This record gives sequence, C-alpha cells and structure tokens, in this order.
Amino acid sequence: MTDPTDQRRDRILAAAREVFAREGFRTAEVKTIAETAGVGKATIYKFFQSKEQLLLVIVEENLNQIRDIALRHLISDAPPLARMERACRAIAAFIASNRAFTRVLVQEAGDFAGDIQRQHLTLIEQNLPLAEAFFSELRKDGYFTALNTRETIQMMMNLIIGTAYTWALTGSGDLEEQASDYLRVLINGLRAPANKG
Repeated sequence: MTDPTDQRRDRILAAAREVFAREGFRTAEVKTIAETAGVGKATIYKFFQSKEQLLLVIVEENLNQIRDIALRHLISDAPPLARMERACRAIAAFIASNRAFTRVLVQEAGDFAGDIQRQHLTLIEQNLPLAEAFFSELRKDGYFTALNTRETIQMMMNLIIGTAYTWALTGSGDLEEQASDYLRVLINGLRAPANKG
C-alpha cells in the first residue's frame, strides 16, 4: 500500500511541473501549485523548502528517469550500436514528451545551472562502471576510441542537451529524429579507420 505522504509529494511534483510549464518558473506561485495539487500551501513547505527546491527535485527526477531509460536500452542482447541508437531515441522521446517543461528549463533555469550540472555529473559518476563496460564493447570494433568513457558520455549528453535546447527554443523538427541523425554523424565521425594491409 502506498504511503499517503508519498502520494501528496508526487501530486505536488506533478502540479509544479504543470504550473511551471504553463506559467513559467519565475511567475508561477506556490499557491497555484498547491491548488493544482489539491493540498494546502503549508503542505508544500513540509516537503520542499522553496519553489527553487521544487524545480531542482523535478530536474533530479527527470535525470533519474533519463538514466533508467538509457539503462533499459543499453542492457540488452542487441548489437551495441543498435542499443545506443535506441537509448538515444528513447531519451529524446522522453524529453519531447515534456516539451513545455523543457522550454522552462532552457529559458528560465539559468540561475540553477550549477545545481543542475552537479546533479548531472553525479549521475555520470554513479553509472561510470556500466558505461565503461558498454563503451569497451564499442571500442573493440574501433568506435569511440578518441576519448575516455567519461568524456564520451559528456560529449553525448552535450549532443542530446544541445539538440533539446535548440528544439525547445525553436519548436521545429522532430527531436527524436534529430538526435538519432546527429548520433549517426557522431558515430561515423569517430570510427577508427580500418587497418589496411
């Protein structure tokens, strides 16, 4: 049975995401979030110290969901490049499903960039051993030999985040297709030349 406290917290986070997406982070009011969640304003402050903390918790949960999506696709029996493309497409689809909130992050969360970056880097460090095993498979075939695993992950995240940034601001194109196309260019550009002899 689910703890009613957890249900209230989940409702608050869902309401905050909705209100931030609709009204923008700076203009959104805690009172509106409370009304949308069906709780009192004081209840929000039992779980979260501030509106800023609400945003950071939502970002952290999004990063965790992205990690889970990536792991689900990277751990399979498919060839490594196919797994990577599926993971990239699934992450892009997740970001695309949260377009309004993504736009809020891109346009208004600059004040929290340091906190968001710390969350992102912590997540990378926590998953480095698995990533190392995955990229070792690819390196056997001559892929991703130019950078170490940490740098490769960072580059790929920059690719996805940069693509999402442009997509959120312009509203044009299919994010999933763009991310997949850019990944293919990246992979083909980083493949070591075949030995001739």
